[in-house]
Amino acid sequence: MGGDLNLSSSLDPDALRTAFAVNRRLHIPGLLAQANADRLADRLEAERSWTTIVAAGGDYFEMPLDGRLAADPSKQSWLDAVAVDGRGRATQYVYDTRRPGGSDDPNVVDQALAFLNGAPFLDLMRGVTGDDRIDFADAQASRYRPGHILTAHNDLSVGKNRLYAYVLNLTREWRADWGGTLVFYGDDGHVEQGWVPGFNALNLFAVPIGHAVTQVAAHAATDRLSIVGWLRSHTPVGPQTREEAVAASARPVV
Repeated sequence: MGGDLNLSSSLDPDALRTAFAVNRRLHIPGLLAQANADRLADRLEAERSWTTIVAAGGDYFEMPLDGRLAADPSKQSWLDAVAVDGRGRATQYVYDTRRPGGSDDPNVVDQALAFLNGAPFLDLMRGVTGDDRIDFADAQASRYRPGHILTAHNDLSVGKNRLYAYVLNLTREWRADWGGTLVFYGDDGHVEQGWVPGFNALNLFAVPIGHAVTQVAAHAATDRLSIVGWLRSHTPVGPQTREEAVAASARPVV
């Protein structure tokens, strides 16, 4: 299914590897051939089967959507309240996701996933990072609407063997004052770098590193759309137990 997606012929792997080595993160404009990026964005924009996911106050919630509305109309007021203030709790994240459907219900994420696990993309990622431990990519689509946010975290997860995180941005036009910026934090707690979503750009960064997606503004005129996930290994990498994860998260993230 991912065979109709191709890398741009203008990518320079050697230059990308040199740039990535500086801070172990990189913004790569024009990842896909332009027509491929347009077709993928078309499918993502037309997708209706989303799920709002919320982590707030130590609890986790999921709510199926039909387009932008709750699939169950009786839940709409709850959904509207979440978008405003995370139900009044300490919110870790609020955004919409679309996961792979698999062979029974293939969707746009399955198309992207096939491409991301193809030799051209994985070989490019191994070359850019200089890391032959990369075995595969996972993926989901994300949609950030006004009020949505992903607060500071470092992507460490028990037993997931995550090496690098990636974001393939598929919003055609985005303004910096609409929020939704991927930001990275320095040791002093200040924002060290930030990338506004750029259409057909891949953001790539090593795990762990402190980062967040700033809240999408109420006046944003469109949704922030992307395919996101991690480049992972089949062999153990990072924390394998909850205790290891807690210890790792307590250390400074660089």
